Amino acid sequence: MSSVHPSRILIINPFGIGDVLFTTPLVRAVRQVFPKSFIGYVCNRRTEQILRENPQLDELYIYEKDEWVKLWRSTPLHALWKFGTLLRRIRGARFDLAIDLSLGERYSMILKWLGVRRRVGFDYRRRGRFLTQRLPIDGYQDVHVIEYYKALLRFLGIHLVDPTMELHVSDADERWAHQWLQEHQLNQGQCLIGMVPAGGVSWGVGAPFRRWSFEHFATVGNALVERYRAKLILFGEASDRSTCEAVQRVMTHEAIDLSGQTTLGQFASLLGHLALVVCNDGGPLHIAVSRKVKTVSIFGPVDPRVYGPYPKSADHQVVYRDALRCRPCYHQFKLPPCPYERACLMTVEPKEVLEACQTLLA
Repeated sequence: MSSVHPSRILIINPFGIGDVLFTTPLVRAVRQVFPKSFIGYVCNRRTEQILRENPQLDELYIYEKDEWVKLWRSTPLHALWKFGTLLRRIRGARFDLAIDLSLGERYSMILKWLGVRRRVGFDYRRRGRFLTQRLPIDGYQDVHVIEYYKALLRFLGIHLVDPTMELHVSDADERWAHQWLQEHQLNQGQCLIGMVPAGGVSWGVGAPFRRWSFEHFATVGNALVERYRAKLILFGEASDRSTCEAVQRVMTHEAIDLSGQTTLGQFASLLGHLALVVCNDGGPLHIAVSRKVKTVSIFGPVDPRVYGPYPKSADHQVVYRDALRCRPCYHQFKLPPCPYERACLMTVEPKEVLEACQTLLA
């Protein structure tokens, strides 16, 4: 490591909720080693909501690719002005170290042009040519993403001691959660269980291939209500509303459907008051883990060793078909066509998920 401590540090991660939450142990470790340094973070519009209250960060720089492309198509001059404003902010911050987690070359190229002298990151598919220190990787495989971040921090002489993810919520969102619970006459004495049967917008076209069936979610929901007198809350994006409605239609017991009715911050705040969250793999799972809520998650084509709850804990039960030779088939950030009719998910039975829930609610 350089003998000169960096005074201005920029961290870049343009990906989704889970990916950004995976970086929070790294952010905390950097802050602990460089307590007086200014730390900025480049993220997208959606993940801004889960970083805004993070006490380790001094400033966020929002780059939302879809917004920029849309603006470019309508008013190119305004798009250039807006992008230029962002670059001027970053240049004006005079960063002397960048930790680029984007896996591409675009960000490190721009940072070099902006005068950031030290640029650390991954050399994925030889895209690290603009980095000054690079760790060659062939995607994320076999071990958790956070383990890769641990390895990258060694370039900075940093040993990541505390691997737990963190998510801080605003006072306003916490007040909203308390008020919502009061209005619905729900209190800490009740068994409150959250269920996220879809997965959110970040899954895109691959969503159906990573989602357990809504009929199975409904079966588990009914059993939890009956066995624990639980109050079940269905969560999801506005785009997930049809899935949540389908679960509610199949259930014989009533659930509260909150899909599309909360902000990300309100969702995270409310999760902190629950006894358990049952969900697919994805961002909602990692929000729950970050909020220290017990979870049961169903994994299909994605490897839980790489993208599962971290660190491993008895409080986070993962249900998946390990015996299938074809899984995990999600490699190098691509989900191939499935010739087996999603056997990795379709063969997971409700009783297995329910048994995992019982382990946590005992």
